[in-house]
Amino acid sequence: MLDRLRANLGVCLALVAMMLVEVLALRSNSFGTIIVLAICGLLAVIVFTRADMKKIALGAALACAFTLTWNGWFVGPLRPGDALILLTILLILIANPNDGFRTPPWWLKQLPLAIVLVALLAILIPTDPIYLANRIVLNAQGQLTVDTKGSIAMANIGVAFKYIVAVFAIPMAFIGAVRIDKRAARWLGMAFALGAAASGWVATLDHFGTDLGRYITKVPNVGSRQLGFTTHPNFLAAGMVIAIPFAFWLAASTVRYERLIGFACLVGSVGGVYASGSRGGAVCAVGVVGLCILVHPRTRVHSATYAVAGVAVLLLLAVVFPSVGSEILKVTRLASNANTGGSDTVRQLVGDQGIRDWHFSPIKGIGLQAYFDASEVYLQELAAGGLILFTAMQVYMCGGIYTAWRYLKRDNLAMACGCSLIGALALNLFEADLTDRFYYVPAAILLALVHSLDPADNEDAPAESADGAFARTDGLPRRKAVLSRGRAS
Repeated sequence: MLDRLRANLGVCLALVAMMLVEVLALRSNSFGTIIVLAICGLLAVIVFTRADMKKIALGAALACAFTLTWNGWFVGPLRPGDALILLTILLILIANPNDGFRTPPWWLKQLPLAIVLVALLAILIPTDPIYLANRIVLNAQGQLTVDTKGSIAMANIGVAFKYIVAVFAIPMAFIGAVRIDKRAARWLGMAFALGAAASGWVATLDHFGTDLGRYITKVPNVGSRQLGFTTHPNFLAAGMVIAIPFAFWLAASTVRYERLIGFACLVGSVGGVYASGSRGGAVCAVGVVGLCILVHPRTRVHSATYAVAGVAVLLLLAVVFPSVGSEILKVTRLASNANTGGSDTVRQLVGDQGIRDWHFSPIKGIGLQAYFDASEVYLQELAAGGLILFTAMQVYMCGGIYTAWRYLKRDNLAMACGCSLIGALALNLFEADLTDRFYYVPAAILLALVHSLDPADNEDAPAESADGAFARTDGLPRRKAVLSRGRAS
């Protein structure tokens, strides 16, 4: 027992230090402090009882992927999905302290560096306080509000921390899970699809009169736009669009039970977009489904047939069942007579402010404290971090899409990751989700997949593919892949 404790002493000290920081961040919220202490106690029991840490760490990673779209689920002041990110990393450190992680590729590492740089510039070269005091800032209800976050320096540090957790800690946790079990990448993709679909199914049922979402979010079912397990209908729609390619990947599986799971997830995710009433979400959902059909090898050859079927459905709704089509347009607020004037006005006001912010400080932005003020992600990047953050984000997205394209022929999970990233690029035109964790899950799953295919992190080394065959990436002849039954890929 003493030998085990001595071997994990550094990890235990790091764990205690991080938890103390977390406790201080909770600002003496008693319920939250109890939760943090309970986690510390649980981890201490795990260390001293010699539990199978690898299985526990893997389970934490899967739970993390399952719940990250549930940003309306709070336990005290904490979102369990967010806490699971750091918990997974800590568990992997305890289970395998010497070989638990591998660093991600350059296109991902450059983004945290850019975030840190922007935060430092905001602190060292602060934006004119007179300009900040005269900005137009609106709250969630579209009302003028005053920024009361306090210190600009602390606000930038806080935003930078949660931003880096989203873009860097999630991939590290998922790569660590794959180092425990190579099959983890596929399990993570399935867990993400299932978790998002659960929120979508609840939103769909709530649209038709139930009140199930309240049991998670504590927000009662009111109004025509549903929340699912999120804090806002637009968050619900964004999470569903990001998860649809993973549901499609399962639905196109050669295995019956995976197809059934996939179709259930696909219906739940599409239903969630419908129930959210998000116009941008509805447009992006249709687009991402079409993209999946074009990219997935099992559906690509039948893409013309699917296109004809889609046109036939539209004609059927327009001619035979016009009331159904009108109801769909009404719920998604795409109808010409939809009551969207207030939303459009708010978007215009905060969007114009975001453009003014960028013009005021085009290189470094006005500071990460303004990360959520603009109406869309691209404006948020330019306003908060200027061209530095905007460029780094586009490099991150393009690097992920290019990596997914490179691995398309080796595992169809890469299709889901790539289509999801492209869907996020489209969503960025409509939504304002710069630091939300679920936006960065597809890239994290992609890097976990890449690590499972190339465990040595060396492109010149033979790598075992997800279907059990070995492939070479150094230009030499590849061994023919042997497709195993029971794989979605």
